[in-house]
Amino acid sequence: MSNLFAWQNYYSPHVRNLAWVLASPALLSYLPNFNEPLTVLDDDFWQQQYRAYIPKLQQLDLNPQPLEDFLAQHKNHRLGYYFEYLLLFWLQDRDFHYFELIQHRATLFNGKITIGELDYLVKNHQTGQIEHWEAAIKFYLGYPPLTDSLRWLGANDRDSIGRKMEHLAHKQFSFESYQAHQIDKRCLIVKGRLFYPLSHKTLLDRAHDATLDCLASQHLQASWLLWDEFIAHPQARLLQWRHVAKDEWMADQQINKRLPLADAQGLPPLPSTRPELFIGFNAQQQEHVRCFVCPAKRDASLF
Repeated sequence: MSNLFAWQNYYSPHVRNLAWVLASPALLSYLPNFNEPLTVLDDDFWQQQYRAYIPKLQQLDLNPQPLEDFLAQHKNHRLGYYFEYLLLFWLQDRDFHYFELIQHRATLFNGKITIGELDYLVKNHQTGQIEHWEAAIKFYLGYPPLTDSLRWLGANDRDSIGRKMEHLAHKQFSFESYQAHQIDKRCLIVKGRLFYPLSHKTLLDRAHDATLDCLASQHLQASWLLWDEFIAHPQARLLQWRHVAKDEWMADQQINKRLPLADAQGLPPLPSTRPELFIGFNAQQQEHVRCFVCPAKRDASLF
């Protein structure tokens, strides 16, 4: 089994996404403009955690009820929170790793004023250290020049990878302790996918031009293009497509939803003025490529 696409082996959507949370590549290799010691939990770390968790994932795939019940306890279904809860489910499963959760969403106060919140405070039982983990899942569309972090924009809002990294560097990792716990180590988890313009990447191949130095070399990639470019693209015409909602933004998708597919030229018009995600399936009905499709040009200078 290829570790890179390990999540493809699971049928249950939640289990497949949990496998993706563990096995998918990191987006960043380091955090710019942060001068304190910081560990980016990289692909070697996550492959070790994924391999140790395979027996539990296989068990959950046969009976996903425990995971479904856990997720049902958390009412906010926004993608960032869903990612956070999947990571929390794994982190609380002490039989498969050496971390002990001290506090999830550890809120810090100055008197009665909230001054911050740590995503996870954990104890590493291999080292004895108290670790502060910050986690994020991000999907950004790149607008040349791709060496400018402020020109990697979120699909639905004014978020950019540059603003996110600044917030992490100057706010989220600025705390030294939580209650009686002194923080010994700071750890960053950023996963997701970057969508490159056609000027830098074809639908089926990896990007070929310079981009941000801080990106991990094996980060997940896809493309974005305009609607007219999409329906006329020769590679798009080789596949069957469907428009997908955010519950399919993480792991590669199977055909098991039994939702209708269409040729690129046969797809209905875009349902909104925002970029929308489409997945293309090959003749074997496996996901082959994904891309954001924009109804019209977006000017990154406006964000």
